[in-house]
Amino acid sequence: MDYKAIYMGMTGTVKTLLGGGPFKLLGTGLMVLLFHQHAVLFYAFTFLVFLDCFTRWMSISHARLVQRGEKANVLAMIKGIKKARSEGLISSDVMKHRFIGKIAVYIICTVAAATADLTMLQMAKPVWVVSTVISYLVLTELLSIIENLNDAGIEAVQGLVELLKRSGK
Repeated sequence: MDYKAIYMGMTGTVKTLLGGGPFKLLGTGLMVLLFHQHAVLFYAFTFLVFLDCFTRWMSISHARLVQRGEKANVLAMIKGIKKARSEGLISSDVMKHRFIGKIAVYIICTVAAATADLTMLQMAKPVWVVSTVISYLVLTELLSIIENLNDAGIEAVQGLVELLKRSGK
């Protein structure tokens, strides 16, 4: 048996594994941060709030198009967002504060719910607050998105608004 060859192979493997250690450590840390459960929840909330704002812009664009007697299909509404902004119908300041405010409120509610669940865990009781709060916030955003699409004249969601409102009672 060639012990020298085994030793050389093992040291070569260790050097390869340790090579670029700081970069590997940084990459692993970033992946943990980016794909952690709480980060993914934050991304989902952010995306839902963005969709809510975007569908609100579509609704405003739709109203503008209807007022002008123009064709108001989905593509025309999306293209009309820029014109509605330039006419002052959509204010980036208002939308920015609304967007940031919603995200902040969602984070506060989620942290408070997590604290409540942690307390329940310490008392050996079942945890349910986080799932309830997050479900409520997500469904509220979803309802707002659907209502905005309904206001934008998209017929496919008209029955969905009533259905969601009825099931929430």
